[in-house]
Amino acid sequence: MIKTTDHFSFSVSDMEAALDFFCNALGLEASPIEDVAAENVRKIVGFPDARLRISMVNIPGGNRIELIQYVSPRGTPVDSATCNPGAAHIAFQVDDIEKMYKDLSVKGIRFINPPEWGPGPGGTGKWGVSYLKGPDGLTVEIMEKK
Repeated sequence: MIKTTDHFSFSVSDMEAALDFFCNALGLEASPIEDVAAENVRKIVGFPDARLRISMVNIPGGNRIELIQYVSPRGTPVDSATCNPGAAHIAFQVDDIEKMYKDLSVKGIRFINPPEWGPGPGGTGKWGVSYLKGPDGLTVEIMEKK
């Protein structure tokens, strides 16, 4: 039986750029980068020559995002358009979406849309939602419930 969520994970091409986005732009905190080439990790990821750089980004509420940069083998970019099967995004609930949109725009973050307001799923209040792009084309959603 599943008890809880431990973490979500994204593979990134540049760990420093990913940490800059999640920590400096979004204001989250991360663990130091760890270089990993252990045999058990190589078995887990299924690459006998795997060399990874890993950092865990803490999300308020207790969840984490695991960022992994594969030093070896090098990966190839994927088309992460949200309409593609297998594409993922992460959604953060925020307290002031309009302010966050303005603040992140000033920092040069590329948004798909400004906050769009509408009814929530099943009529659960009014929600503001905005998609933005992080490093490697990662889609991030910010949302506010009123």
